[in-house]
Amino acid sequence: MILGKGQDLTEGVVIVKKAGTPAPYPVKAPRSLCKITPLAMESFVVYNPVRLKFGEGVTDSLAADLIEHGISKVLVLVGKGSVRRSGLLDRLLEQLQGMGLETEVFEGIRSNPVYEDADRAVAQAKSMGAQALLAVGGGSVIDTAKAVAAGYYTEHSVWDFYAGGAPKPTRALPLFVVLTLAATGTEMNRATVLQNNATGQKRGWGNELLFPKISYLDPLLTQTVPRDYTAYGVADLMAHALEQYFSPDESPLSDAFALQVLRQAMIYGARAVHNGQDTEARSQVLWLSTVALNGTLIAGKKRGDFGVHAVEHVLSARYDVAHGAGLSVVYPAWIKHFAPRIRAKLEALEDACSGWRATHPDPQIRTAPAVVGNPDLPFVGMLEDFFEQIGTPTRLSQMGIPAEEGAPLVADLHRHNATGNYFEMKEPDWQRLVQLMF
Repeated sequence: MILGKGQDLTEGVVIVKKAGTPAPYPVKAPRSLCKITPLAMESFVVYNPVRLKFGEGVTDSLAADLIEHGISKVLVLVGKGSVRRSGLLDRLLEQLQGMGLETEVFEGIRSNPVYEDADRAVAQAKSMGAQALLAVGGGSVIDTAKAVAAGYYTEHSVWDFYAGGAPKPTRALPLFVVLTLAATGTEMNRATVLQNNATGQKRGWGNELLFPKISYLDPLLTQTVPRDYTAYGVADLMAHALEQYFSPDESPLSDAFALQVLRQAMIYGARAVHNGQDTEARSQVLWLSTVALNGTLIAGKKRGDFGVHAVEHVLSARYDVAHGAGLSVVYPAWIKHFAPRIRAKLEALEDACSGWRATHPDPQIRTAPAVVGNPDLPFVGMLEDFFEQIGTPTRLSQMGIPAEEGAPLVADLHRHNATGNYFEMKEPDWQRLVQLMF
């Protein structure tokens, strides 16, 4: 096999030099050989100080862990009521108070979290003299808690961190997490996202001080998550893996990890949506969502693209749609738009994920004919089929957004410069992307 330096075999053709022939000739290569380039991984640092406790009953040590960290006063942050309705909040408060810890609760964090809630929680934390924060819920609650942790030692609004107008924090309250929704991976990373409804902005920010001290992942706590939010969480974790997988930087092991995360997400995600009491499926999806954004899939790369997330942030800020639902609409459209540039990776995805239907517990889905997509667009037909089967949208119209909103949405994408780190998007790209989303 003769390859020029840096030659990209994206069309699946390998140049072979046969003995006794005057010139190389092309032959069809297996897809595993369709991306052969010099492997020059980027330099990287792996740093993840989060102690993660995974399994049934792991929250039983919560109070003892807080005491071990020298904490006696804790502000508990929760969402709009699911953890109270399930009885989880009362059980945790009983445990904490029974061990002598002073607690207060900040309740009502929204599913698309806003900075005003974080500012109010900062004020409450200061008023009680909190020594730590306990976030009980999904990504919105945890992201808000991270903002509160950073804002506790400042006098300005937490939004200044996200807007870029604040100095880098030097202190933060310690954060502990009880995760109840598999989706964002925020339980094991430094990142947080909040939005400002007044300006229509949804922004991410991160700092090493925001890594949780301990995250508790009990799969049984996710069994009460409704079917639709289970599906949105699966879409979210898959989007995180795809954003890093589509980085053009060379890191074969990270890409192999990403392919397996995506394959397993489709297999176990379908099962978890089909039967919320499937403990094995819930366990796998919970761990997959953590691995998808805890640094494992990005090692050896400069960064992920995250252009789809940039577009979805504009979408959810404008229409207040669930983040995972927005991602399941944007990603197929993005793939269709950029397919010529990522064909080899799409082919690898199709090969890795093609068997997800064969493992489905529903025999009608398991035995149904395979979806035949456009041969020029590998994987995207399979992805749309998967999203439709788990019940998350693939079109804006399915979320009640009419076609007349196309032009205003494009204008918003332009105003917020919704683009990726590698796949740049400008006016023609946004127009076609929105067209593909309807």
